[in-house]
Amino acid sequence: MRHLFQNRIRHPFFPDLAATPAGEARGRCAAVAGGFDDLARAAAAGVEARRAVYLLSHANQNSNEGQREALWRLFRVPVYGLLMEGGGRIVAWECEAQNGLHVEGSGAAGLGLREESPCACGRPGARVLVTGAVPAGAD
Repeated sequence: MRHLFQNRIRHPFFPDLAATPAGEARGRCAAVAGGFDDLARAAAAGVEARRAVYLLSHANQNSNEGQREALWRLFRVPVYGLLMEGGGRIVAWECEAQNGLHVEGSGAAGLGLREESPCACGRPGARVLVTGAVPAGAD
């Protein structure tokens, strides 16, 4: 999955930790963002993430635990999932509790996802669990 960004990716909960797109990353970076294949290629090319990896997926193509485990082994930093809509906007994101995705306002309904109980991280707002592919029309 290839992503083109005009600005660095910023996680809503960690706005000061901008990520370098995996395809542009060289050497050591604070954080690296991309799809699984792009991140794996970056790691093979010697890219190191110092603080985080942002695994990007689109609403109809979710990451899986095997991919997350592989990225942990490659980078040895936390891997946070970010769910994007078709236009490239981040619509849901994972926190350090890594137990579902946080969404803004009525975003869960807009994605066709079921809202879950509050997150263990203590942040208010909607949280959803993604257990399979989200309906293709949601992006």
